[in-house]
Amino acid sequence: MLWIAVLALVILAIIVVALVYHTLSQPPPFLNKKRQLAEIIDVKELSHDTKRFRLSLGNAKTPLGLPVGKHIRIFAPNPEACLSKGTWNGQPNRETASEIFRTYTPTPSANTCGHVDLVMKIYRPGKFRMPDGREVVWEDGGKMSQHVDSKKVGDHLTIMGPVGMHEYLGRGSFKMPGNVMFSKRYGLLAGGAGITPMLQLVWAALHDRSDTCTFSMIYANKTEDDILCQDIIEELVEMSKGRFKVAYTLDFPPEGWKHKKGFITAEMIKECLPPPDLEPIVLMCGPPPMVDFACKKNLDSLGYPKHMYASF
Repeated sequence: MLWIAVLALVILAIIVVALVYHTLSQPPPFLNKKRQLAEIIDVKELSHDTKRFRLSLGNAKTPLGLPVGKHIRIFAPNPEACLSKGTWNGQPNRETASEIFRTYTPTPSANTCGHVDLVMKIYRPGKFRMPDGREVVWEDGGKMSQHVDSKKVGDHLTIMGPVGMHEYLGRGSFKMPGNVMFSKRYGLLAGGAGITPMLQLVWAALHDRSDTCTFSMIYANKTEDDILCQDIIEELVEMSKGRFKVAYTLDFPPEGWKHKKGFITAEMIKECLPPPDLEPIVLMCGPPPMVDFACKKNLDSLGYPKHMYASF
């Protein structure tokens, strides 16, 4: 019997040594809530106004360290033209500091170490139709998107994270400021580049065998070419085996378009999302006019309780 005890101790020692070696050999997460420089190692055009920027984490084994639902903050100089004239896109400039920042959610990837991908819509000067029907002219475009768009492979971005008030804790639990909500059903309303936090959430849930939540999403865009990450979306739909359903809607659909048309409406939400009596958690991400006019007002009119929905 003595040899059995000795063998057990030897096996235990081997396991402990292996765990210690793995821990010591694994680099710490890249994100540490401090500013860091991340090198751009690849840029890919996804559409006429959207690009994917791949940032190096410095080591092929380095994990990003971003909880599900959190974001990365990018810093940039406030354009000199904005500071000198005191306006931006025809409106009074409310950002008077010499530096600005914006938050972005990385797209999910099977490779969770070594690099991170950011999908960004580039807002250049021009005319835009808003979700409430107004047509606006942006004389200057987007500050941050044009700053990042000016970068090339080998350049660096100043980033920091994790940041954000929301976090998906897994298995239906969702952390909001001051509260943790729970539901097995989720409704997702996304517009344009607002698809990225939704994909991060669904990706994490579908890759957790103990997570059985269902997700219903309406994804709104101007044109078919504006649909981002469709390959990832369809891959997740297929692997979900019915747990992830997506309805596409376009402001300007092409001939023969078989999905939804126009802005997100109360009728679309009623048809595509779980009803209020099932107490789903509803998450929104997109341009502010879309969230305010096409989402929140329609959710209120349908009886969704305010404490059960949130916007990224």
